[in-house]
Amino acid sequence: MTDQAIHAKSYVCTHVFDGARPVLYVTRPDGDWCFLCGGEHPDNADAYRVVGMNHVVEDDRTLIDVLDLDTNEEAERRSVGDDWVRSMCAPD
Repeated sequence: MTDQAIHAKSYVCTHVFDGARPVLYVTRPDGDWCFLCGGEHPDNADAYRVVGMNHVVEDDRTLIDVLDLDTNEEAERRSVGDDWVRSMCAPD
């Protein structure tokens, strides 16, 4: 991953942003990076924040393992340190 790519914008849920929960679900719908806790969230912009991807990775270096996801791929894990399970994003 290039320096420019690691500084790309990403979306995080407020749980991850506030440090209340770890990233357990990474998805790239339409190419956008989303780092989420895996929990339920309202379907509105108030539940998410936009941050540089580098900030998320700095907080959890295990995310490096999924930074090769392609557009419309996702990865999920049960807890930090567990193996990532990869799949294609469900169609809308």
